[in-house]
Amino acid sequence: MSEKQRHKIDSLANLTQPYAVDSFDDALFTASMDEADIWHRQYNANYQSLWEKIPQPVIPVNLFKTMDLATPTHCNGIWLNSSGTGQQGKTQVFFDENSLKRIETAMIQIFYHNSLISTNPAHFLMLSPDPQSGDHAGFATAFLKFTQCAPIKELVFTVSEQGQFDTKLAWSTLQRWANDPAPIYILGLTLFFEHLCLSRPEPFTLLSPIKGLTGGGWKGMTKRLERPDIIQGLKETLHAPNVDIRDIYGMTEHPLHYISCSEGHFHIPAYSRFAIIDETGDRAPEGKTGFIQLENPFFDSLPSQRLLTQDLGIWGTQCACGHSLPYIHYIGRATSPEGTCAAQIK
Repeated sequence: MSEKQRHKIDSLANLTQPYAVDSFDDALFTASMDEADIWHRQYNANYQSLWEKIPQPVIPVNLFKTMDLATPTHCNGIWLNSSGTGQQGKTQVFFDENSLKRIETAMIQIFYHNSLISTNPAHFLMLSPDPQSGDHAGFATAFLKFTQCAPIKELVFTVSEQGQFDTKLAWSTLQRWANDPAPIYILGLTLFFEHLCLSRPEPFTLLSPIKGLTGGGWKGMTKRLERPDIIQGLKETLHAPNVDIRDIYGMTEHPLHYISCSEGHFHIPAYSRFAIIDETGDRAPEGKTGFIQLENPFFDSLPSQRLLTQDLGIWGTQCACGHSLPYIHYIGRATSPEGTCAAQIK
């Protein structure tokens, strides 16, 4: 199979209504996963050996930290690091240009259908470091890529190369933008959103709406506020026409990031499938806690199309937001905090 022969995967990536029930074409998804399996078995000897022992293997995310499971693509692209968990270190993932194209195509639709796209030049307040300034994990690059949701009028990084968050710079920047009608985006780690909330000044009025994306969590590090408290505190300070702050869920070893609904749940779009796996290794029934398993065939460079995460969640239906798709309620990481995204914070 050549790099131009994965038509089903490309068709899946090109879906334009990823949250519509009619877009969930199981035949297309299965064919796309089959293409991914054939590709990785053909070009990845380690994956082929694994497949011979366990066909269609579901790979724990930590295995990518301890084994070389990358699939050579001989394409241009970029390298990103995961944050690392515990003593097992980081995963270095190569995002080849073909995989990146699929990812960006799908993420545009995910952002669009979550009302995060603007054609107007926007201000971006980055609660993350500049990925060009040091050896940062993939989350820094991911947040920077999310700025593609609008033309950039001004972009301000508020986290130093050493991982120190400058709350004074963040608030003074928001106050400076207060009388400008350009949309404002605030993007960064949940831990920094917490610090932003805890350091908030007296309330002030802004002319423009505010959209926020927060991810990476606390990982048990220094959590002092629950997510609803953070959002409520920021809304009490930022008197804007609208303050819409969403969670984002993803990891370097998985191609896509997912955006929460108004209830804080993750409705997984048609590009992917998910399951909650209980302690016996079986699929958990609705409402029972287990590990989140994600499936997506977009990576040419990593055979993570069936990925068992370290994250605990519950799945459910009939979300109060009104969305018809099943959802994941994210609980948290099932490990110690050491080595996670938040652990890189000083």
